[in-house]
Amino acid sequence: MEAVRFNLGTYLRLEDGEFDEEELEYTFPIILRSPKLILDEGRENAVDLRFLDPIHVGDVTVDASTKDIDYPTKSQVKDALEDYEKELNEAIQKALVRATGSNLSHLPFPENQYAPLQDILSEVILNGEIAVAAIEMMDSYEDSDKYQKYIDSLVELDLLKRRGDVLRSGDVLNTIQEKDKFEGHRIETHQDELNAVLGRYFEHNVGEFEMIKRTLGPYLALAGYYYRRALELDELPIIKESDLRKGIEFEYDGREQRKKLFKTSRYLVQLEEVGVLSPVYQNGERFWNGDETTFTQLKATADQLGPITELFSPALSEQQTFESLSD
Repeated sequence: MEAVRFNLGTYLRLEDGEFDEEELEYTFPIILRSPKLILDEGRENAVDLRFLDPIHVGDVTVDASTKDIDYPTKSQVKDALEDYEKELNEAIQKALVRATGSNLSHLPFPENQYAPLQDILSEVILNGEIAVAAIEMMDSYEDSDKYQKYIDSLVELDLLKRRGDVLRSGDVLNTIQEKDKFEGHRIETHQDELNAVLGRYFEHNVGEFEMIKRTLGPYLALAGYYYRRALELDELPIIKESDLRKGIEFEYDGREQRKKLFKTSRYLVQLEEVGVLSPVYQNGERFWNGDETTFTQLKATADQLGPITELFSPALSEQQTFESLSD
């Protein structure tokens, strides 16, 4: 097995193997255990070293008869790690949508994204109801169901109620319209009401994440990168703007990456406007900080999304102190 370790790296570990009596071979899972430094209260000195929960990146198989060993290449291990990183980043972005939908709903949407949802809700907000026939008519014009597909979710969330052949305000929408403030945001205009309803929709429809991501992708890439660091450190760090842009670099490639990087300043201005990130200036250089409320909501939501808790909650039994490492 030393040859396997030599070829794949020292951070990999083989778990206890299992014997397959039919195939007459042993299988040993390959596990990656990443180290994480624990700093003191001043965050200046390392006082401890923990190992994060293991990541399964492949298997070693040993033929019981021939003793031949088969194991993944470095490239295959790298691919497995990249897949895990994507899964983890998506989990963080989903948690952000669930935790901060009311903030993200204030971001400007492209005209073609969520326009049907906004059309339906705006009609009900201004006129109290919308005819089902009108929705069916709009879908028939484009031979699609892009209006109708939102109805069930809006009814389920009690944003709308069915009343025969019309849809009217549900209890949640009525509550939003009656209040001066909803989930931390002032309700003064019809646009405020619409933003509040959209926020509610995002927070409770993470299952439609791919659609949400097509709209909010670069914002989630930047905010997700920041709040991943925050979760790792269990505090809100001050991050260089150049580092923050790595969120875009990880999420996109090629021409799309270059376009998104060019627009990053606008994305950051808009994330500042909705209270997800804020600039901090030190010695003439701009850094970015997070929002305490967003972070608290994110941590409360993260335990529902497995990959986050697996990475950011290492078991105390797995930690090793520097003293024990030196023995």
